Amino acid sequence: MLVYGVLASIIALLALLVWGRVQPFKLFAALLLIYYTFDLIPLQVMLGNFVNPALITLVFLLLVSSVLEKTNLFQALARWLVASSERGTMTRMGSIVGFGSAFLNNTAVVASLMSLIGKTKRFPSSKLLIPLSYIAIFGGTLTLVGTSTHLIINSFAVQAGLPELGIFDFLYVGFFILLFGTLTLIVLAPKLLPSIQTETEQRSEYLIETKLAADSELVGLSIEQAGLRQLEDLYLAQVVSGKNKIGPVSPQYVLQAGDHLLFAGDIKAAPKLLLFSGLSFLDEAQGTKHNQLVEVVVSHQSPMIGSTIKKANFRNKFDAAVVAIRRGGQELEGRLAQVILQAGDALVLVTGPDFEKRENLDKNFYFYTPLETQQHLNVKQSTWAVLGFVSVIGLAAFGVIPLIKGLMLLLVAYLLFGLTSIRELRRKVPFEIAMIVGAALGIAKVMTDSGAADMIADSVLSTFGYWGVFGSFIGVYLLTVLLTELVTNNAAAALGFPIALVTAEALGVSPWPFVMAVAYGASASFLTPYGYQTNLMVYSPGGYRFLDYVKMGMPVSLVYGLTVLSLVPVFFPF
Repeated sequence: MLVYGVLASIIALLALLVWGRVQPFKLFAALLLIYYTFDLIPLQVMLGNFVNPALITLVFLLLVSSVLEKTNLFQALARWLVASSERGTMTRMGSIVGFGSAFLNNTAVVASLMSLIGKTKRFPSSKLLIPLSYIAIFGGTLTLVGTSTHLIINSFAVQAGLPELGIFDFLYVGFFILLFGTLTLIVLAPKLLPSIQTETEQRSEYLIETKLAADSELVGLSIEQAGLRQLEDLYLAQVVSGKNKIGPVSPQYVLQAGDHLLFAGDIKAAPKLLLFSGLSFLDEAQGTKHNQLVEVVVSHQSPMIGSTIKKANFRNKFDAAVVAIRRGGQELEGRLAQVILQAGDALVLVTGPDFEKRENLDKNFYFYTPLETQQHLNVKQSTWAVLGFVSVIGLAAFGVIPLIKGLMLLLVAYLLFGLTSIRELRRKVPFEIAMIVGAALGIAKVMTDSGAADMIADSVLSTFGYWGVFGSFIGVYLLTVLLTELVTNNAAAALGFPIALVTAEALGVSPWPFVMAVAYGASASFLTPYGYQTNLMVYSPGGYRFLDYVKMGMPVSLVYGLTVLSLVPVFFPF
């Protein structure tokens, strides 16, 4: 009876993860507490999972990465990225982005380089942004520190009594994933991805909202008389006057006090709107003392999803006002405050003085361009920061010091030399990832102890066991890929590991091929924009539709899967 209850709870967890209205870390934590309430896991074991050495390593690695994001390393990489052709640029991505993502946070790599791609006039960014995300995923499979998924798998391996994974244990298969995956993109991406725009201006098509003050000199003038028809890079798309929506807007429309004017076009041209008498970025933005625009992308884990900007209490929550919004290639209408937020929405904010101090920024947004007020390290500081990180990785790779000890010492050095601060690190602590991993370790133990993992493994064996051990290996990989497309890469790794371990034990073979099937399968998110955060980051800036990920992701998933299924048994024999 117990096994069926645990299975039902896992199915409910999956359903809620797919539903997407509740943040994953809350779901994992809630399920773990339910297990503890019913005495399915002892308190000491439950709490002990949150101090798992591999989990602590993951936390310190992400904190160190937040310092590296402030160096000029990404700008140096960016200068070499864009070639004279789309295929040439993707070839360079394979080396620059691929090997960069092997050691650096791939979210930071994509965030820093996608703005450069968005500015190039040589070819449409829609031809390159999905490849940028995919190659970052390929590169993350090269090393233990390349993706949080691998570190999570390492956490489970340590808990299960298996040897700890080395930094380069993933390189053998990961190199060929990067090679064959990049070649697939070079050949097919120019044909399969849309050419959504040919001009840089079209790539920044935001809906920008302004408000006309009562004392403005424009009140009583027509649109044409006010000079609002001849704006370069911007056009007046709609006017909201009281409860009336006017669009398209006639040149003879007479402006009234309190009118909301909604412009479409290049966000970089938005400041010129403030040159008009009495025109401002909304009344709620007027109280901000910072005169800067910050671009963000709404995270798929943001609790604001499904709410309007107004109902989300955006201004008070972030000390920032939304002045522009973009959603892929869709045309938005009406007041920005009434727009229902979706994952992947690109927002432009006018920020207040407390914006950077808010601890909820990373939980709600992906930043795809650095904050203008963020302190960047100078050349000397950047050099020392990068050399310190490379040294720690090298010493850990050769077994001189454990990776966790090296990262701890490096973070202390960053603090002592002023490369970061306690306040900044406190805001960067990956609380949600730590909660997911710690809770998932407990959930995995309950799945194993209750027999739920055995039951799922038996289903895999009965379905794929006809083809022997290799067939079961394929079944574990496909199950993990399905999970990562439905939920997220980290959740897929957490749910797939105990099934892989029990399957290997049932077959009496080495667990490592099955563990690696989960590790690589959890990163195989190419069919949707939601399974991996870099996919979501490029969704709106590229103007993509959901179908674009399916068209490009199918051949990439096939090549990726064949590479994993062919090579894992070679380097990790059964």
